[in-house]
Amino acid sequence: MPYTQNYFRKTRIRISSEPVDILKYESLVLGFFSDERPPKGYCGFVDWRLNGIISKHIARGKITGHFKEKVLITPHYRIPSSKILLFGLGESTHLTYDQLYTAGFLIGQTVMKIKSYDTAFDIPGPSRCCLEIPKMTTAMISGFTDAGMEGQDQEDISACVLGDDTYRDEITLGANQFKVNVKNKLKVTIIEA
Repeated sequence: MPYTQNYFRKTRIRISSEPVDILKYESLVLGFFSDERPPKGYCGFVDWRLNGIISKHIARGKITGHFKEKVLITPHYRIPSSKILLFGLGESTHLTYDQLYTAGFLIGQTVMKIKSYDTAFDIPGPSRCCLEIPKMTTAMISGFTDAGMEGQDQEDISACVLGDDTYRDEITLGANQFKVNVKNKLKVTIIEA
């Protein structure tokens, strides 16, 4: 996994456990697993707020959750974010840190392509897979940041990392590890909300 190839830019990471129905980010990226029915975590909450639209598409086979699958949906004012990007993480039992880095990278590329620079994404909770939360956080932030550094004119990269209060400290630990990993390459600011 490369950890941020370019030098001397600023990255702002906000860590939040706020419910998605009060978050005010242009795009909300939610990971979901191919072997998790119905969706859980933040994706499950959004599915509930959108009257089961995600579950209905899964049941019809239109959404699978296979690794790298991307589905853009409009929340129709039920969620403050104007765009919701569902990102397939594959099977929860086969998830790796390298896949999370790749997921972060592809999420970063996708939000840049749709010109959505105000983004929040979630880290799967401990009950959803067997990986360590801090390492998952470091991998996803690293991928997201590397994608943002790749050919972008903007000086700052900003993201909100979402996680439940029960593992928020572990997300903070992972964000701080990312900061240590890139200390000579990036100026990283971590904000806890």
